Amino acid sequence: MMPKLTITASNRDRLQIKNCQRSEWFLKSLQWQTYTDFELLIADGGSKNYEEIKKYFENYNGIIPMRIVQLKIGKPFERARLNNVGIRHALGEYVMTTDVDMLYGNKFVETVMNIINKKTSVLSRTMYLKSNWCKKIYNGEVDPYNDVNSIRKCRIKKRTTAGGSHTSHISNWNKVHGYCEKYKGWGSEDQDLMKRMKKAGIRTKWIGESRDDIMLFHQSHPKIDIKDDLRWQEKNKKFLNNITSYIANPDGFWGGIQD
Repeated sequence: MMPKLTITASNRDRLQIKNCQRSEWFLKSLQWQTYTDFELLIADGGSKNYEEIKKYFENYNGIIPMRIVQLKIGKPFERARLNNVGIRHALGEYVMTTDVDMLYGNKFVETVMNIINKKTSVLSRTMYLKSNWCKKIYNGEVDPYNDVNSIRKCRIKKRTTAGGSHTSHISNWNKVHGYCEKYKGWGSEDQDLMKRMKKAGIRTKWIGESRDDIMLFHQSHPKIDIKDDLRWQEKNKKFLNNITSYIANPDGFWGGIQD
């Protein structure tokens, strides 16, 4: 039986199976969801521990199916392209793109699935957790499962830079050809997608608009190659002014697959 939803996350060397509390809480917070008719799919760009993750998922016997697919990429990191890899390999009727450093309130997926339909995409505001709050979670000082209010203490990301979660029917992803793969690194690919979804007549619904409603949290982590990130973000911003069609990747090749 196919899952109703595929949750896919791009990754290269960030998801760690052993001795990484950030990854542990990413997986744990998906496993504790009140809505369980979904699979987790990691779209990997060539991680050194790819075989370890694959073996872990193959041997996992929990309620949420987990798997990993790989399309090796070079430098820089290509979040847009890897998100498309996940979309192209999804089994669910709906597909949610997200990141491997997130933590989810236990009703996050249920909330998304209660309001989504074939004509509407659902996006969520993201709260950025500071490192001291992550340490409190990891040390057991606060309990985000039983008391999500205990971690609603930090900065909520603006709508215009939403990248924590975007859920839409697979027909919508196919209609717009996913994320535009000319965006490198990360930054602006989400805004591009939102603009093209709107051009395609796909409505947008936001959740987590207030501090009391937020259920999506970004865990802190060390910044790596921030100069390269900033350089690509500046290049990516220039593409946003040249969107003429709702269709990305017009040659029909996206996510490593030709239409």
